[in-house]
Amino acid sequence: GETDDPATPDASPADKHYDVAVGSFHNGMFEDAKLQLDRALRADPDHADSYYLQGVLLLNEARTLVDAVESQQCLVDEAASLQRQRAQQLHAQAREAFATAASRYPEGAAGRGRANNSLAVVSLFFQENEAAIEHSRAALEQRFYADRYSALANLGWAYYNLGDLVSATNELRQAVLLNPDFCVGRYRLAQVYLDSGLPEQALEQAKAVVDDPRCPIQDAHRIAGVASLRLGDEQTAREAFGSCVTLAPRSCLAQDCRRFLGSEPSAADAIAQGPP
Repeated sequence: GETDDPATPDASPADKHYDVAVGSFHNGMFEDAKLQLDRALRADPDHADSYYLQGVLLLNEARTLVDAVESQQCLVDEAASLQRQRAQQLHAQAREAFATAASRYPEGAAGRGRANNSLAVVSLFFQENEAAIEHSRAALEQRFYADRYSALANLGWAYYNLGDLVSATNELRQAVLLNPDFCVGRYRLAQVYLDSGLPEQALEQAKAVVDDPRCPIQDAHRIAGVASLRLGDEQTAREAFGSCVTLAPRSCLAQDCRRFLGSEPSAADAIAQGPP
């Protein structure tokens, strides 16, 4: 009827393959999941959910690669640059899968919202902020899309990257209001506050992330450190930079946090501009 999400007909052969794929995905059996999705799309070439999950698998693979050269270690050699290229290819393939999914879902469906929001994630990765704004807005327009906080956070981050701190603050505040446990939204809001010259608010948001064991966001520790420095609290700053290093000692971010630990407060403040 009127209140049902339009994307839920009775289970078809494609649905059955898709359901198995979801199970495999959650159990870390990614190759099996891909195989099942191929079968689902052979059974139904318009199966929106399968295109969407294909995109998720590709993004997942790309993140693993980026993680290996930026978080587990900080590598800038030729092998690492090949890894980064491969991650870009995977993001481009994911974009195709999400775009196809978005076009196959009915207007207003939750799935169309998710697919549009995932397109925003890919756009942010490629630093295509205008496109990210468009995709986030498209997600928010879908009547049955429930994860609005996620699209608002992507919208806010795109505005931040474009230097529009007012719009960024507005969207990210809404995201955190809708979902107070949303680590990424709080972390991004902290960065926006920091760049807006509001270190107290930045510290408050960063601390909420740092103190939550469900939020392993290393960069939030850097923001907490920088905000504390700006508030003249060197002790708290050192603790934050220290925990930033401890979280992933060989990451690129840990190198940044070590620079803070080894420098004079004034020098530290000079390099306290966060990465976008």
